[in-house]
Amino acid sequence: MPRIAEIAIACPLRQTFDYLIESDFADIQVGYRVKIPFGSREVIGFVIAIKETTTQKVKAITHCFEQEPVITHELAQLIQWTSDYYHHPIGDCYQVALPKKIRLGGDNKLKTVSSWSLSKNDLPDKFLGEKQQAIVDLLLQSVNKTLLQTQIYEQLGSCLSTLNRLAELGVITTSESVKGPLINQLPDPFKKLNSEQSHTVKTICDNSDSFDVSLIQGITGSGKTEVYIQLAEKMLAKKRQVLVLIPEIGLTYQIVARFKSHLSAKIVVINSSMNETDRHQAWLLANKGYADIVIGTRSAVFTPLADLGLIIIDEEHDSSYKQQDSLRYHARNVALIRAKQANIPIVLGSATPSLESFYHAQAQRYRLLSMTKRATGAVLPQVKLIDSEGPHASNGLSSTLYKAIEAELAKDNQVLLFINKRGYAPVLMCHDCDWQAVCPNCDAKMIVHQGRYQLRCHHCGFNQPLIHTCPDCESSDLGHYGAGTEQIEHSLQMLFPSVPVLRVDRDSIQQLGAFSALVNEIQQGGAKILVGTQMLAKGHDFHDVTLVGVLDADHGLFSADFRAIENLAQLIIQVTGRAGRGEKAGRVFIQTSQIEHPFWKKLLSHNYHAIAQDLLTEREMSAMPPIGSLCVIRARAKEQSLSLAFLTEVAVLLNQANQQGVLVLGPVPAMMEKRAGYFRAQLLLTTQQRKVLHQLLDHTLPAISALKSSRKVKWSIDIDPMDLM
Repeated sequence: MPRIAEIAIACPLRQTFDYLIESDFADIQVGYRVKIPFGSREVIGFVIAIKETTTQKVKAITHCFEQEPVITHELAQLIQWTSDYYHHPIGDCYQVALPKKIRLGGDNKLKTVSSWSLSKNDLPDKFLGEKQQAIVDLLLQSVNKTLLQTQIYEQLGSCLSTLNRLAELGVITTSESVKGPLINQLPDPFKKLNSEQSHTVKTICDNSDSFDVSLIQGITGSGKTEVYIQLAEKMLAKKRQVLVLIPEIGLTYQIVARFKSHLSAKIVVINSSMNETDRHQAWLLANKGYADIVIGTRSAVFTPLADLGLIIIDEEHDSSYKQQDSLRYHARNVALIRAKQANIPIVLGSATPSLESFYHAQAQRYRLLSMTKRATGAVLPQVKLIDSEGPHASNGLSSTLYKAIEAELAKDNQVLLFINKRGYAPVLMCHDCDWQAVCPNCDAKMIVHQGRYQLRCHHCGFNQPLIHTCPDCESSDLGHYGAGTEQIEHSLQMLFPSVPVLRVDRDSIQQLGAFSALVNEIQQGGAKILVGTQMLAKGHDFHDVTLVGVLDADHGLFSADFRAIENLAQLIIQVTGRAGRGEKAGRVFIQTSQIEHPFWKKLLSHNYHAIAQDLLTEREMSAMPPIGSLCVIRARAKEQSLSLAFLTEVAVLLNQANQQGVLVLGPVPAMMEKRAGYFRAQLLLTTQQRKVLHQLLDHTLPAISALKSSRKVKWSIDIDPMDLM
């Protein structure tokens, strides 16, 4: 009886392929990587099933990479669910879920390190050379008279031949061990938890033997990280692993340091900033059970763990958990399914929970655990609105905010100013003919970057030298309008010339290491005024920041994005939560031209709960998420008409198959129709029954893929989109 392998291949095709397993590879199982002929070339595929029959004309597998599955059953299940739910080609899902070295057929063996130890035998009487003696002395001074080879090299330089000679003499011995994270042998003792923290830990632990979802709604500074650490400690005591997801790479240094300081545990990090060798090793350490805790950004949700016992998602509301291209998955949703499949608890934490999580908590699908007090005993900052149309001290800064900054600096405190716009100015305009600098590839204005002497598009990356003459009328009367982080930084340097000002945005921070060093500098008091985007708004503890100023706070009040108010509330509450986290009281000033808007009245009382409740009522009236289910089918093409033409055909197919009330809206051009040289359009599907939406897509996708027009465009499906822009 022939054995047939069903194989997933990384390609845009939404099907799998069958290949014959010949006798040379009789041991092949699900989870193996194999090499197969595919058209005129050979490619690497992943075995997802073994069967005895096929309707396809099959070729034979030509190579097998391993003798045991590299893809665990749990991971294969999760990838399959992800492919089914997001209606994405399964081969491409494997590409997203696996590190590059695994995808390309690299080995699945852990790297090892050499250690050298003094022999138990007496040292030889004969004379040792100078370098030999130096090695012996170094080992005598070490714990257990043992050092890693790299540690010896750090002290004495490369000396492998000397080490080998000492081994021949019987003076020292060598051994190999897995290259992995070091354990903190002397962790700091835990601070005593307050009553809310203790109740939260106890409640979650009492429900830790099966699938269970806990939503921790803790105000900024309430000590959610301490709760996470104690939950992890209790799981480690059961010899089980913990997966911790964080929204931004920039938060890695801080949270890893917190976990390391309190736990004797092997902690590995997985994120996109790592080189491929380190990421491969971290993935294998988790897979083979050498890692106790995995901390990573959204892609880490696919990390296989030998004995996963708990998943923690910090800042679960953050939109960074949603992948915005290729496989458009949401890490929070994937993590929830992973916890359910593994029958383990999952903890979601945020000061400002997503409406999805808030809704599920109200429906008692999630357990809501509130933490309303700051762990340090500090009080929440006072929040005051400033009319941005009033008196100004400088570009972007009101006179009221200027005086407040001056007062805090006089007390040797730190000030944080938040503006979510990079660059110097968002508009360059001619006063004579009203010409504006527009990106040639996008329907977007070019941003003035004074420091780099550039005009730059923040959507496609196009840039050109800064100009001083209008290209339409040749006038030299060009003006900058609006303010970004760069301009605010310049204004502050002029207003406070003796005070160190630090700008934190994607333009000033290019590398993760640089960002970690900068955060450390801030915490040490090296800068007194911080100007930044949302990079500074998330999860950082700056205990000397006593004043937070929010500039240009109105951007979300009148947006066409249905999540705009939700996102604005979350962002403002998160950034205001940076003030007064230590022993010093904090103040927050919000500059707005809409000072009477009802949104601000609720925000002033730190009442995110009331804002969320109002938004849920609105979403229910409009059948928008989380009440209703959405799907966006997007298309883009170099020719303007092609995207709309394709989606028009798609709409016809959907409407023909639609039997259960899925509303098909469009197609229409995207709000930014042209981006990076492509013309974009979209088709919206909405329903209150998630199941019927997926049934309709399952039924229709083969016909959509078969359309001739589908080959002329790039198209994608976005389930549960974060925006409709």
